[in-house]
Amino acid sequence: MKIAIIGGGSAYTPGLIEGLLKIRHEVPWTEICLMDIDRDKLKVVSAIVTKIVREADASAHVTTTLNRVEAITGSAFVLCQIRVGGLAGRVLDEKIPLKYGVIGQETVGPGGFAMALRTLPVMLEIARDIEKHAKEAWLINYANPSGMVAAVLAKFTQIKAVSICDVPIGIQYFLADAMGVPHHQVKLDYVGLNHLGWFRRIFLKGEDITPYIHRMVQSQDILSLLPSSDEKTVEETKMALRIYEKTKVIPSPYLQYYYLTRESLLKQQQERQTRGEVVQAIEKELLSHFAEVVEADDVRLWKSRGGAWHAELMVNILSSIHNDKGEEYIVNVINQGCVPGMAEGACVEIPCIVDKRGARPMPVAAPSLDMLGLMQVVAAYEALTVEAALEGSYKKALLALNLNPLVPSLEVAKQILDAYIESHTGQIRLS
Repeated sequence: MKIAIIGGGSAYTPGLIEGLLKIRHEVPWTEICLMDIDRDKLKVVSAIVTKIVREADASAHVTTTLNRVEAITGSAFVLCQIRVGGLAGRVLDEKIPLKYGVIGQETVGPGGFAMALRTLPVMLEIARDIEKHAKEAWLINYANPSGMVAAVLAKFTQIKAVSICDVPIGIQYFLADAMGVPHHQVKLDYVGLNHLGWFRRIFLKGEDITPYIHRMVQSQDILSLLPSSDEKTVEETKMALRIYEKTKVIPSPYLQYYYLTRESLLKQQQERQTRGEVVQAIEKELLSHFAEVVEADDVRLWKSRGGAWHAELMVNILSSIHNDKGEEYIVNVINQGCVPGMAEGACVEIPCIVDKRGARPMPVAAPSLDMLGLMQVVAAYEALTVEAALEGSYKKALLALNLNPLVPSLEVAKQILDAYIESHTGQIRLS
């Protein structure tokens, strides 16, 4: 069995490989093919990945390629973690809106919009390659914006695909660890869109323990349970707690940009670097570290990018599909009536049963009116952004960006859009 990783030069890849090794008794893969368009990053990452695999099982092997079709051909699973435009593109996505007094964030607001314009056409190309060269393969996608990618794959291709995000599983694991129980015993009543959702109820072994969780949040210093070195998570948790204190619903960390827009913008304007610039430095350090580990010839020395659930979610979903497990995961799917009040064709993020048929959405309780209103507006923005990206329509792109709740006016939307087109040379094509 061959598994292809598109975006194999990512600093997340070694952690993903360790996850794939852990499930090899369930999914007997024999080859991992790493594909990336960045030759230098691919060389560094593939070297440490090869050592990790070789030390774990000499019968498995790692191949590398710069050719996407070569990677996809013959694969049973294609794992996608691309970032079109790289981290340099992310930095532009974040910095440009800030010039116009608008939040600059990777996947939310104008930043997520620019990412979508670059990424969605490429994801469609990847899907076409799978249709042609590995039509029975499953695509498991991590590339952002995950919800819009899921919509494109479902509506415009025939491939078998699941598009995922690690925010819900991160909350699930955090709560389980805080209670000292196995992760799989905790289930979430979650509703929303990708990077816009609410954790309404928490279940432990089938029992609703939401009141206990609320008391825990109110009585304990949640921040003390977080690693102090993870400044990003600490700051996100502080903002989430501010929202929780007023709404009494556990929010996705990304809701801070919608609920605390002014406060989030002010904080960004006071920072010396955008998050993208911080991650650039982290990646540079990690790639250098990987090279040193390979030189030392001791893979036990390697350290990951972080977020153990990042790899675990992808490999668990892969195993659930391959072994027809029917396990429950929160993923991005077309609504099809599962979320009352949302359009049939909207892409929502809700609990699903994952088996050999893919992700089958489970009906959820209707969102409250305030949740539904925000979901409907952002879903309309996303649908229009998908149309703009695939049609190359400047007019639709402008209307979509103006519809985004974080953009204050049509004039500002036009200034940001034009700046994106100029800065992302040749990567955003609209007419």
